[in-house]
Amino acid sequence: MKKFLLFSLMIGFTLTSCTEDITDYNVDPKSPTQVTPDVTFTNAEKNLGDLMTEMSVGRNLMKVWTQHWTETTYNDEANYDIIGRDPSAGFWTRIYNNVLQDLKSSREAIAKDQFTNEAVKANQLAIIDVIEVYAYQVLVDLNGDVPYSEALNVVDNINPAYDDAFTIYQDLIARVSADIETLSNGGASWGAADIYYGGDTAKWAKFAASLKLKLGMRLADFDESLASTTVSEAYEAGVMTSQDDSAIIQYEASAPNTNPIYNLFELNTRYADYVAGKTSVDYLLSVNDPRIDDFFTTTEDGEYIGGPIGANNSYANFSHVADYIGFDPTYPGSIYQYYEVEFFLAEAIERGFIAGDAQEHYEAAVTSNILYYRGTEEEAEAYLAQPEIAYDSANWEELIGTQKWVALFNRGFEGWTEYRRLDYPDFLVNSALTDLPVPTRVFYPLDEEALNGANYNAAVQNIGGTDDLYTRIFWDVE
Repeated sequence: MKKFLLFSLMIGFTLTSCTEDITDYNVDPKSPTQVTPDVTFTNAEKNLGDLMTEMSVGRNLMKVWTQHWTETTYNDEANYDIIGRDPSAGFWTRIYNNVLQDLKSSREAIAKDQFTNEAVKANQLAIIDVIEVYAYQVLVDLNGDVPYSEALNVVDNINPAYDDAFTIYQDLIARVSADIETLSNGGASWGAADIYYGGDTAKWAKFAASLKLKLGMRLADFDESLASTTVSEAYEAGVMTSQDDSAIIQYEASAPNTNPIYNLFELNTRYADYVAGKTSVDYLLSVNDPRIDDFFTTTEDGEYIGGPIGANNSYANFSHVADYIGFDPTYPGSIYQYYEVEFFLAEAIERGFIAGDAQEHYEAAVTSNILYYRGTEEEAEAYLAQPEIAYDSANWEELIGTQKWVALFNRGFEGWTEYRRLDYPDFLVNSALTDLPVPTRVFYPLDEEALNGANYNAAVQNIGGTDDLYTRIFWDVE
């Protein structure tokens, strides 16, 4: 028996010696040093989705800045008094570190992958690029000039230059145009690792074309020729055609994949910091908007009452964000939705960028949004029949701007950005305690002047000489 045991141990040692280097024992299989591209890709999508969904005093303030929501006791943001706060740093950290760097890691891993089909890899890289284009557009629309061509190379350059905002936009248009061409070939991509579309390249092609449409429409008042060309090319490429094409992030019932608003309201018990904004409630009531009960709760008296913007509001006295939005961990987030595309198309027709029926697209946008917020076709039809809402080509900018603002409820960043671009609705008010108008920009991260001073100062001069909340982004033409 002892001989058999000794023989077995010798065989085991011999086999181990032939198949493994002894240094392999120092490798922890539960803590890999290399991550596959699907892991960092999914993480990038998750971080981007969370950023565009959340309400955060340290980062995404825009649900308050659209005046759909306002604050109670802690009301600095509703008064546009954010000196000492650093919202841009939150955006930069999430986008540069957690979105763009993860996508860069995915790119590098794909380049080393010797097994995946080249057509699949091409689709994966195109989808990565589309998300990068989206992320950089958010940064430009937030700040203006931002690090771009020298960004992400922290090993060799910790002080990147800021690129001109319009120049970035031009390059983003070129990039997404190439991505559309690649994705239009179809085929597989990310599969289940893609939490927006499940790897469906046809839907990604529509998303890319719709993103190109958005880039073009942002330029409409700044460079009409480029805007027209960009929009018409995007439209011809094939934009979203139904709510099924929308880019949605589906949240789960348990952490860490719950909706960020639920995390704020329920897990962090900050629900009492916010009430419905008077600007929003008063307008919805004035036009019998069927979405009011889908946006807000009633008070104890059964009324819809919004808190004055920036005032010292009491949580008990006003309507609140609807429970299913604030307290459901699985409530989905939105990255880009079909109704946004329809509003862009209605405007593009009025501007002469494409041919078509502007009223048809306007009504499709409003109807889609009402249905998204649990309304009915009958409610949408009755709403659109009202004289104040019915389409009138002579008044297209106010109608589209106002109805788009309503539709972008709970889409703070896009709602604020489109308000800045279109200058409608025209009834947003100055804040109660500071008497300031809605900001047109967010200042750069506070550390930039100290840590990247020369490039920061050059950027400030290029955007107009002042790094504040009221310097306009280049496309925001007065």
